[in-house]
Amino acid sequence: MITRTLDLDRPSDARVHDYMLGGGSNFAADRALARRILAKAPYARLEALAARNCLRRMMRTCLDQGIRQFLDLGSGIPIAGSPHEIAAAADPAARVVYVDNEQIAATQGKLLLTGSETAAMVHADVRDPESVLAAEETRRLLDFDQPVAVLMLGVLHQFGGHHQPAEVIRHYTDALAPGSLLALSHFTDEFAPTPAHDILTVLPDCSAPAMRDRATVLSFLGDAEPLEPGAVPVADWRPEPGDADLRTPEPLSFALLARTAATPPPHPNSSGI
Repeated sequence: MITRTLDLDRPSDARVHDYMLGGGSNFAADRALARRILAKAPYARLEALAARNCLRRMMRTCLDQGIRQFLDLGSGIPIAGSPHEIAAAADPAARVVYVDNEQIAATQGKLLLTGSETAAMVHADVRDPESVLAAEETRRLLDFDQPVAVLMLGVLHQFGGHHQPAEVIRHYTDALAPGSLLALSHFTDEFAPTPAHDILTVLPDCSAPAMRDRATVLSFLGDAEPLEPGAVPVADWRPEPGDADLRTPEPLSFALLARTAATPPPHPNSSGI
């Protein structure tokens, strides 16, 4: 298992994202990096909020398909409005396993979920699928003989080519039952090259993102089939009333939801969220 040790002087992707969303689980180094990002890309905070709304819409879609199990890879800290709360609103028995390799995210996640019978945090590196899938929390909460939704939102940009992202994705999807879904989002310079590349110039102390276009990420999916509308900016993935306020002229990421295997007909009951 690959893990990071605690270092408050080093910014963390998860905590920078928490700051962008208005959370309180971040430190001076994270806030300093976030401010530098915002100076280069003023729409970055709006993009973070759009991505959060996109997560909610993807969760609703998965729930409407009858899925009641979720594996959230590179989850960060499970703050308000996280998958376990969205899932529980549709079905109190729905189960969520969060995975993060950052020490503070994992520690706070475990504390926040103490006593929960339907959600748990795993401290592991998502690039090590065997450790994630073999973790006690994963085996206790998730039944891989039934459909599972795997969430890899804002994670793949941390995979350099040597991490073999296509192989990592395949390892997860090979473990899934028919009817499972895979949610992805990815940092890109496809829509706004200048702001995206400007962000790279302020990330010397953080894991530099590997920017990829949609065609490259789609090539990682193997036999998985993207659902409509395909890979689009996060604010444009099945938007709902009110989401138009989060569209930006300089999108920095795209999202897609893919069916990983032959699926049964849609679940007759809506999530009702």
